[in-house]
Amino acid sequence: MASRGGKHVIGSDGSDFLHRERVADHYLASAKMKTTAKQCMVGHLVLVALVLSHALLGQLGFLEPPAKIWEKIWILSAIPALFGIQSLPRNKVNHMNGFFYGVIVLGLLPLCWGVVDLVAELRTATLFMFGYPAVYIYYTGIAVGAVLHVLGLYYSRKLVEAWTAKGQKRQ
Repeated sequence: MASRGGKHVIGSDGSDFLHRERVADHYLASAKMKTTAKQCMVGHLVLVALVLSHALLGQLGFLEPPAKIWEKIWILSAIPALFGIQSLPRNKVNHMNGFFYGVIVLGLLPLCWGVVDLVAELRTATLFMFGYPAVYIYYTGIAVGAVLHVLGLYYSRKLVEAWTAKGQKRQ
């Protein structure tokens, strides 16, 4: 225990702290990145909930235009996001790898399909949603989803690297 005005060990000038243990870098990195990764995954789930509500309302005929097939496939990307969230408390590398590859297959590929699918409509902009051309709303959602996916992929790789690092020393 430190004492400001009390007795000090004789012969100690305060430089004897170098022998103490420090927290390893991969633990520090893991703690910092877990919060950001979870925010990306929860944001992804919120966006999935919005697209799911759009798909359901479109299927029931309450909203035009109805959901496209790539949107319905993209909704399945909630499954890898749940794997990613589940991997965070216990540092489960296998679940985080499932998140990584699942987001690529069920997240990014359908978004790329959506970009290609909407190019023809971008020129005409005949369908409107909430008073705006539907294609603009689609592209905004695609952009937000792509950002969340790319950030999630980045942080998932960094977390896996931190979780699998062993015996590396600070310099």
